[in-house]
Amino acid sequence: MNLKALGEAYTGGGKRYVLITEVTRMGNGDVCVAGLDIHTGMMVRPLQTGGQNWEEDKWVAKGYLVPGNLLLLTPASAGNPAYPHATEDFRVSKVGYVTSISAADLYSICVEAAVSDIDTIFDGKIIDNKYVTANTHCRSLGSIVVPVNKLKAQAPFGKPQISFKDDWGIWHNLTVTELQTKNAGDAEAGAAALSLRLRNSPPGLAVLRLGLARAWGGANQEYDPPRCYLQLNGLILPA
Repeated sequence: MNLKALGEAYTGGGKRYVLITEVTRMGNGDVCVAGLDIHTGMMVRPLQTGGQNWEEDKWVAKGYLVPGNLLLLTPASAGNPAYPHATEDFRVSKVGYVTSISAADLYSICVEAAVSDIDTIFDGKIIDNKYVTANTHCRSLGSIVVPVNKLKAQAPFGKPQISFKDDWGIWHNLTVTELQTKNAGDAEAGAAALSLRLRNSPPGLAVLRLGLARAWGGANQEYDPPRCYLQLNGLILPA
């Protein structure tokens, strides 16, 4: 299945059909979710009506916010989000489950939606291959593909991390916020779970679902303007 076929199978009437591609762990039992608008091909970040993230025990545990689910989302008022996240933030007033697609179809569609490199995702505005500054007008979500055998999982600084060297010889070390990894336990357990997934994966291209964290001013508010750091929101392996 490709994105065009999925879009032709389901049509809107003022609502948005969104294919969930990644779910990430936030604080206080909440998750952040992102997906593809199947008619525009654009990434969106659905938020609750008031701009809040989603309660894991309600929306994930009950089967709504799961990668591979197609949801019908009713738009709410836009609010006043800040860039770069305003590019994809999308408030909704109602969530409806439509269907689930297979892991193979999700993988195929996410490969189709990927771009050539990290710099392309963020319109050339990423600094030191790590962050963009707050209020930068660019995307905050996107994806690339990397051969599975080039990826390495580890846990430096108490956080699970995926590392790889790109075609220009630059190393990228991405903190992993993916819910599946976080649910494996602490940083070491998360890295071990990632390593196992990589070892058990068929050969081929892994889809790295990338996003920018919300603006952070530094431990001592030393960053002015604040920075939105690059992270790994989801890892989709060949099915």
